[in-house]
Amino acid sequence: MDVTETHEEVETLTVDVELPGHAPRTETPIYARTHKQRVAVDNRCWVCRRTAAESGHPLETHHHPIERSLAEMIDFELVQADCMAGEYGDAARQFDWEDFWSGSTTQTYTATWEDNTVEQVTIRVPADPYKFVDNMLVNGRVLCKEHHTGKDAGMHAMPFPLVLGEKYGRKGYRFTATQILHHGDEVKPA
Repeated sequence: MDVTETHEEVETLTVDVELPGHAPRTETPIYARTHKQRVAVDNRCWVCRRTAAESGHPLETHHHPIERSLAEMIDFELVQADCMAGEYGDAARQFDWEDFWSGSTTQTYTATWEDNTVEQVTIRVPADPYKFVDNMLVNGRVLCKEHHTGKDAGMHAMPFPLVLGEKYGRKGYRFTATQILHHGDEVKPA
């Protein structure tokens, strides 16, 4: 195969991770409220820039940077540090961390490292991690249905570098057998 020519790459992605136990997914009041607020402000898909009307489906919000199913394993002090540094934008930087940590406790657990050494680790645990996780203004990304859960296109189905390829790829490029890239009303830097 000559990689200098356009060529198909077929990946079989196998993921084997230990997800923490968590309650079944429910739509929390904070999610419902902030989803509506986020979609009203960011009314285009983050990847393709299509509106709900252009995509043919209501816009969705993706938990980002913290996936909801991972909330119970997250060290939120690490998340707070990145948010405060501006890693995830102004809204996450300005999030009310004092309220988030209100009622927090500490948890000590045993970590066993690769060399079988054991360490006692203590972290601060928020009383309600979903104050951040389900807040789509600070932990959300607006996506069309295709780029959220779609086969060979969605955030939940593709490695992130390929999602970035979809986002920044040239308009009109045939990315998959069923997808030609387009960007809605393209926004170009001045």
